[in-house]
Amino acid sequence: MPLLNRQSLQGTGALPSLKEDIQDNENNEINEDTDKPRFICGRTQGQHAAFLLASAKSFREKVRTQWNPFDGAEPQLAKKRCFDVKADMWVEEQVMVQMDKVPFGKGACRECFRMKEIHLDPTVIKTPLAASGTPTWATPTGTLEMSDFAPPTKRNRLQMGDIARSLLELKHVERRNVWVAKRSLEDFNRKFLHRQACETDVIQQTLAKHYAELFNRDVHRCAEESGMGRCGAHDIDFLLTHVIKLSDGHTYSAEAFTLGQYEKHNTNGGLTIGTRTTPQAFSYYSWVKSNHRLMVVDIQGVGDLYTDPVVHSLPSHFSGTLKETLGELNFGIRGFALFLWSHRRNDIDRLLNLPSFPLSPHESAQINFQTGMQVTTLQTIAKEMAKKGNPQGRAKVKSKDLKAEKNKKDDEATPKPPQFQVELGQVLGIRLADWCDWRMAFPRTRSRGSSLDGESGPSRRKARELEMVEAECHMEIAAMYNRGRITLRAGEPRGDPDRREVEAAVFHVVEAARQDLVDAMLALAAFIDGRGHSHFLPQVSPAPELRSTALALLANAATLGSSVAMGALARLILDETSGYLEGPTTEVELRAAAQHLEGFGSEVTRDMEDAIAKHEEKMERKRRKAFSDDEKNGEDDDDDDDDSDDEEAQDLDHEKNALHGQTFGWDNHGWTAETAYLKAAELWESGKLTEDNADDDDDDEQEGADARGQDLRCMAAHAAEVQEKFNALPKRKSSDSDSDSD
Repeated sequence: MPLLNRQSLQGTGALPSLKEDIQDNENNEINEDTDKPRFICGRTQGQHAAFLLASAKSFREKVRTQWNPFDGAEPQLAKKRCFDVKADMWVEEQVMVQMDKVPFGKGACRECFRMKEIHLDPTVIKTPLAASGTPTWATPTGTLEMSDFAPPTKRNRLQMGDIARSLLELKHVERRNVWVAKRSLEDFNRKFLHRQACETDVIQQTLAKHYAELFNRDVHRCAEESGMGRCGAHDIDFLLTHVIKLSDGHTYSAEAFTLGQYEKHNTNGGLTIGTRTTPQAFSYYSWVKSNHRLMVVDIQGVGDLYTDPVVHSLPSHFSGTLKETLGELNFGIRGFALFLWSHRRNDIDRLLNLPSFPLSPHESAQINFQTGMQVTTLQTIAKEMAKKGNPQGRAKVKSKDLKAEKNKKDDEATPKPPQFQVELGQVLGIRLADWCDWRMAFPRTRSRGSSLDGESGPSRRKARELEMVEAECHMEIAAMYNRGRITLRAGEPRGDPDRREVEAAVFHVVEAARQDLVDAMLALAAFIDGRGHSHFLPQVSPAPELRSTALALLANAATLGSSVAMGALARLILDETSGYLEGPTTEVELRAAAQHLEGFGSEVTRDMEDAIAKHEEKMERKRRKAFSDDEKNGEDDDDDDDDSDDEEAQDLDHEKNALHGQTFGWDNHGWTAETAYLKAAELWESGKLTEDNADDDDDDEQEGADARGQDLRCMAAHAAEVQEKFNALPKRKSSDSDSDSD
């Protein structure tokens, strides 16, 4: 009979009222001065013990019913691999497993088998293969060969565990468990890929279990400190899971066997299901608690014992094994955005003091007032997958699909004329004001060996990227509205956004811009200017009265290191026909233009130098490979390098919004690094600008300006040389046209 444990009892559904009984009993006061029998939820201790015993018997009978048709294959030696989240390592041990011959369940992607597992004594030492070629073990009673295990018959098959125990004398250390072993329907025989998929599933579920423990701890702490109670929050857990690798190289992901009615609460495509608040609060909690690095979604299971989650994550912000958990079900930023768009703040979020994610007034109004927290009809990727026959409602995404969207330029197709116009000043919930005094905003450029924040090393850059995750999610929501991937309309097919959805998208662009996302600043400035956004919310009409805001947005983007914003801002200042400045250009404005031109030249030159250095490193690796391994030719090396570049691009695809890198027409300023330096030198030599640290003498001021101009001309000459080397680099092969196949 399988061992009963607390986790199994909670997850079977056999004790439908046990948890409520225990929770209610916490508030019962016990009078120790009386001899009256102690009552537990209306029962005496004896009655309650009988209730627990009856529940345990019910569970045992259900397990027997489920396992009666067990037709196990021959027991075999296997390697059990468990993942330790805190140590970030795999822990291995050898076990004997007996697998059912026939699967008892099958889904869209995987099938499930019953499996029995017998742990071997650590004192059993594996020795080299015997002469017969079978593995042997040294035991306290002598040497045991695999051939000593007679092939099981129908009569003795279910007693193989007892036979192994008697032979190995493992009366005290042998532990027998029942498990569910899962394997892919498509990739099972592709051993390496299937092993990676199984390991990813185990890592994700173990990681989810870790955050469930943190969630339970914080709920208990906040409930005590606030005096608000638990606000409906339940203790949650995830099933134990590990990888089983058989001697033939095939792998399975195994999880603890449980009974009960499975229920799904949300999906990896942004769909929230039902009225329960605990699962939704846990998904949001995992995102906040991980500092926006991951989010546990696809919450499903029996009661509050969950299994088979999906973890949206940003792999580049992890190290070690966790960095390798990127898969088809991990949407990264898009997965975050889909859940945040459909999630509504609930009482458990407030209990845990989780910060709210800003939503537009139109989105906040999409609430079912009967439950107070559930979105009524949100059409997402998951709904579309469910209509196609995917019972789990899981959506998959591939890097090439994301890359195709990111690389789409405004001039690739003729956009449809908008059916209506939305004025920025009329959008609900936004406030458009100058982000900064653009005349006093200075461009931020890189110095050698440092980041834009002035600190060396990648640590500060990674921290900065994590700070921008919420802004990336806002921009992704706006992009999904624009492509018709999400809608606020009930019962209508997804398509071009309506007025409410355009206004909601603008709200998220403004939120992203206020959080200093350069992509959002460029987009919002393009809305005001009226150019460069024909493929992104073309329904937004130009706002000439907000041109000072557009200049402020570009200036703020320039302070964050955007070379596109530097060049565009300088062009708008110097172009008298742009209409952005009233009256003649002042010295302060000309100085700002010169500084942004110099910053543009510096950034573009540095980008070209980085590309040249990367190419030289690549060629050096190729030369070393050719020297160390003559069997590899140059063509193979090129493919290897391209594959590594593709992996880097794939990480970027998952960790940035769909509009990342688009310039919204602001790159049409006409500058190159050389011409920008030359124009800046011309401004300094014109006599209209003076050095800030120059003396009051006019001659000294002009000499300082002339010296600055000469320095800029030297920089222009250097930029021209770098540009020539950059132009000579081989063009990288495009993979956008590759077939999307496995």
